[in-house]
Amino acid sequence: MSIDAIKSATQNSASDPIETLTLRHATLADAPALALAGAATFLEAFTWMLPGADIVAHCLKHHTAEVYARYMQHADTRVTVAVTSSAVGFEDEPGSVVGYALLCVPELPTFDVLPTDIELKRIYLLSRFRTAPVLDAADSSIPGLRPAQALLDATVADARTLGRNRLLLGTHAGNLRAIAFYRRNGFTEAGTRTFQVGNQVCSDLIFAKAL
Repeated sequence: MSIDAIKSATQNSASDPIETLTLRHATLADAPALALAGAATFLEAFTWMLPGADIVAHCLKHHTAEVYARYMQHADTRVTVAVTSSAVGFEDEPGSVVGYALLCVPELPTFDVLPTDIELKRIYLLSRFRTAPVLDAADSSIPGLRPAQALLDATVADARTLGRNRLLLGTHAGNLRAIAFYRRNGFTEAGTRTFQVGNQVCSDLIFAKAL
């Protein structure tokens, strides 16, 4: 379809299409999409508190296809992706990864990690999709379920399937929206950590949830 045809289709629609999301487990083929979504959401989330150069340095180190491929090659890693419906005019093409939850062996060197712990390393979602309808296997909208909650629910289910007893995560101490979300879901504060983003030293709160 040409650019002009796409513009025409968009202009002729009565309103913007409702963007829906479906969840599925990621595969190695999703590594480039995870890298893109990870860098985009990190930029969106932290431009208010981090210099641009440090964000770029962090993403070049931690949000690459190679990094995500290494995670997914580990037996205890699970990645759930939130995927859009097909773009207008490209109904035969798959949608885009706009969020994900990465579950992995804990990477918390200064925290007393137990053998039955597992870490929610990242749960990212572009803000545009925070209220998008989540579809079930029959392509029906799940009433009252928001994408972030759906990603977290899927992560908890995966952690239990792996036989883990406690789910850990770290979030920036100033991220009040995320902290409130985790507390609503039964996480309690369990410690702190520092980590490097470019030239900046950042502080996280560590939260834990019994499974």
